[in-house]
Amino acid sequence: MPRLLAIAPPGLEPAVARELAALGHPSGVVNPGHVAIKVHDLPAVATLCHQARTPARLLLPVVKGPAPTLDELARLVRSGDWSRFLDRKDSVEVSVTKSQARIRRQDAVEKKVINAISDAMRSTRPRRLRRRPVTQHLRVRLEGKQATISIDVGGGLLHKRGWRKATGRAPLRETLAASLLVLAGWTPDEPLLDPFCGAGTFPIEAALMASQRSPFVGRTLACNYWPALADWRSPNAQTVPIRVPIIGSDHSAEALVRSRDNAHRAGVSVQWIAADVARIQAPSDPGLAVCNPPYGKRLGNDSGSVQGVFKALGRALRGPLAGWRALFLCPNARLAGQVDRDAFQITTFPNGGLRVGVWAVEPE
Repeated sequence: MPRLLAIAPPGLEPAVARELAALGHPSGVVNPGHVAIKVHDLPAVATLCHQARTPARLLLPVVKGPAPTLDELARLVRSGDWSRFLDRKDSVEVSVTKSQARIRRQDAVEKKVINAISDAMRSTRPRRLRRRPVTQHLRVRLEGKQATISIDVGGGLLHKRGWRKATGRAPLRETLAASLLVLAGWTPDEPLLDPFCGAGTFPIEAALMASQRSPFVGRTLACNYWPALADWRSPNAQTVPIRVPIIGSDHSAEALVRSRDNAHRAGVSVQWIAADVARIQAPSDPGLAVCNPPYGKRLGNDSGSVQGVFKALGRALRGPLAGWRALFLCPNARLAGQVDRDAFQITTFPNGGLRVGVWAVEPE
């Protein structure tokens, strides 16, 4: 039974574990930086990769064992059954992470692993490819004298959905937006509003979740090319109608153009409203207001303009958005207090070089 690692930014592992449980894997083990689960077989691994919205990556360990030297590392690599994931004509890219490793030179590790993979694949029987050769991505983790070599199931960072071509300044990654929606406990029967929608990431991710559409548009995942899955087809869930308002609002006309373009590429319907948060009106019955207000590089952490933005958000939640619950990002407690003195922090995670808090406000 394969063991799969769902990679997450530190602080967002619980959101990933919660989503994996909802997808049928309730026994995930939460570790710093990842959630480990057992998956029945390789088709189940690929299916999960097409369904999961919160992990930053999905890694499948192929071989693990002692590797105190480069030669021992090469022997470990050659012991793996790589024919399940690679054809002889495919190429590999290798990235390396280390912790108190005996082997020092990263470039030497990369070269040794690539050569060992080539050696291992020479013994496989050539097959007539039904596809063009591709590049698969391997990740080598060296800890002391131990090594783990994993294949990247998606072939890279999973926030690259394929639909977000237009972004503003400091955009929130799609996987982070999905994680925050999970942490908020949002479900598709609750209205959703983002009053600082920017590129539309929160509303579009919510609309994809509500309609049960794949998070990936125009992107083929690496696992689709594995020889072991030659007869497997990616799941095509039937689109479900969105039954509640999902709304993005922004004072910037340019931001709304970006949002509309991104939503069109994603194939989802979202309501877009041109409004400053200081003059916003309730667009529907109360639901979840979720947002990433401007701060940091966009405005300066504690400048008067930043405080004004957070105060305006608080006034909106006490005024026209009274009855709405809120989840918002904020770099410190002082700014969060400008929104609501009773705002409470759920977790923190790294974003754009800052440690950012996830704050919540419940309606009175």
